Amino acid sequence: MRALSFLQSLDFWSIISLFWYTIIFEIPRYTIGTVIINATRLWSRTRPPVKTKFNLSIILAGHNEAKPLRTCIAALGEQTILAELGPIEVIVVDDGSTDRMLDVAMDLQREGKIDTVLRLEHRGGKSAAVNLGLSACTGDIIVISDIDTTFDRSAFAELLSYFADPRVGAVSGNLGVRNVNASLITRGQAIEYAIGISLGRSIQDTLGILSIVSGAFGAFRFAALEQVGGQDVEVGEDADLTMKLRRAGWHIRFAPDAHALTDVPETVSALIAQRLRWDRGLITIWLRKFRSVLDPRQSTFRLIDVVALADVIGFQVLLTLAFPVYCFWLFFYVGDLAGIIINATLIGLMVLNLLSFAAAAAFRTHSPFRLIIYLPLYTILQLTLMRVIRIAAIAQELIFRSSYRDTYVPARVMSQVEIV
Repeated sequence: MRALSFLQSLDFWSIISLFWYTIIFEIPRYTIGTVIINATRLWSRTRPPVKTKFNLSIILAGHNEAKPLRTCIAALGEQTILAELGPIEVIVVDDGSTDRMLDVAMDLQREGKIDTVLRLEHRGGKSAAVNLGLSACTGDIIVISDIDTTFDRSAFAELLSYFADPRVGAVSGNLGVRNVNASLITRGQAIEYAIGISLGRSIQDTLGILSIVSGAFGAFRFAALEQVGGQDVEVGEDADLTMKLRRAGWHIRFAPDAHALTDVPETVSALIAQRLRWDRGLITIWLRKFRSVLDPRQSTFRLIDVVALADVIGFQVLLTLAFPVYCFWLFFYVGDLAGIIINATLIGLMVLNLLSFAAAAAFRTHSPFRLIIYLPLYTILQLTLMRVIRIAAIAQELIFRSSYRDTYVPARVMSQVEIV
């Protein structure tokens, strides 16, 4: 009752002064997206029909992926695009595996389901494996996918349709969570993928500021990959490649109907390890490697790239770092009433998340609407655990450059990278 009475006693300017964090950061993030996605339904950046017959290759690079490899290959054989284009060239790269991945790949090659099997004797990381695969590709369009990804039957047809526009260099698929029922953590991530990928990347695509083609499922024009020299050795190699393509002038698109499913971490410890790696890329990729995006003296300067960078930095870095500042300010400014303000903020964010998830569920997503009962959990996780992880990752990268010692890329490979 005290909390309710306090909130009811606030006038307009008191609300502005006490809830400035939500008003400056959270409400624009949600409302801008809602407006844009509704406008998208009325006027969308539609793709033209495919008029060119492409040769299509897929690179499946992985380390110790013996178990999911056969399932992934089976999903490729069910693609509707096969009737139009004929067989897809399948290239599997074994990145120094210690399980039976090479044996499984060789068996599939003998069965005629894989065209080329390549192997790195010692693990070199995903970038090295993908670049090796590129050296063997003959396709005009290259799909790069994780081996634990499976695809809807029309997924490749949806991706390919965007390449009728010769300006398009890469197209991101729409990822959902396959192991959604494994734990509460996976259910929360299913909501996150629906809001962040299905909805969020549709918005970015509409604005022309899409800044990442997921390494789990994306398609690339071979000429574009050749122009930028393939993948660099980075922990966030997918974001790095996307920004290289943007800087080279290629258009990046998102295909919301190109559905694929992937497994996500099922435990808190596994989730923390994954997100620490991902979030370090906020500094490594966008603030270190591509800070020249903000320099108008550069010949490659484009205002749209500045907007793309501002979107990442504003809604991922600044929003995260501002929240603990806001909490400390509240406790200093209103004392024990700060808890009431924070709880009110949490309730407001639950409502905003509800609206976003409803929009995502209606806008071509794999996430079942029944997950809506987990929205309170998702909101709490996003406001607490996920932001703590991101703050830790940013601090680790700024102070210790931790991404350059991440085991995702072997140390002997990363040691050859020029650190900027």
